[in-house]
Amino acid sequence: MKILNKIKSDNESGKVSFISYVTAGDPDIKTTLDIMKSLVNNGTDIIELGIPFSDPISDGPTIQKASERSLKKNINISKALNIVKEFRKEFSTPIIIFGYYNPFLRYGINNLMRDIKNVDANGILVVDLPPEESHQIQKSVNKHSLELVYLVAPTSTDYRIQTISNLSNSFIYLVSVTGVTGTRSKIDKNLIPFIKKLKKITKKPICVGFGISSTKHVNELKKKVNGIVIGSAIVKIIEKNLNDKREITKKISNFCRKISKACRI
Repeated sequence: MKILNKIKSDNESGKVSFISYVTAGDPDIKTTLDIMKSLVNNGTDIIELGIPFSDPISDGPTIQKASERSLKKNINISKALNIVKEFRKEFSTPIIIFGYYNPFLRYGINNLMRDIKNVDANGILVVDLPPEESHQIQKSVNKHSLELVYLVAPTSTDYRIQTISNLSNSFIYLVSVTGVTGTRSKIDKNLIPFIKKLKKITKKPICVGFGISSTKHVNELKKKVNGIVIGSAIVKIIEKNLNDKREITKKISNFCRKISKACRI
């Protein structure tokens, strides 16, 4: 199922889409696959699978550490895509490949889109890709019938938002704060007014992430957006339970069930 279609289906069924992030290979390949299965079995609607990178400039300490753990296991794009291939033997849940431009460029943009399509992933998000430099990737994404997710920040101008909306063939990923990923105790007071502004400029679905980590946050936002993205809160569970991998999947399952229940509108 296409990412956009899944979001539409979720919204029509009376819920906001729950999008979960996990870093490929953290803490190892088998556990990543187990985590992805537990995410889906406990309410996740869409998965972002992160490609580890040595300089993840938009990620806070939690996901930075996850990348470091993964890189120490020699995880690369090919190994990450193979996780998707294994996952697809059981699940059709939409998957977004999440990462940074440098490793994607080194792999080869056309090769990457071809291989993403071959393992039946659905889209890609390039964190540090400005829309002004997106032509090559957008062309290749379109060629392979994939979706390219763009980021919009609270500092984005009306012109930039309109540019992104015109380019996008997927949802708009709204960064909830000016800063890096990581759990936060409160929703930024400027976020709700910015969502209202964003809706006036674009008709594309809006999913909000960065700092969303609790049912309280979900309850504050679920009637205002089309999807909720949670990453660091999930990765933090992995970090705290590295010595007991069964506990990782158990605690992630419990967390996701609560979030998924809160996503009902």
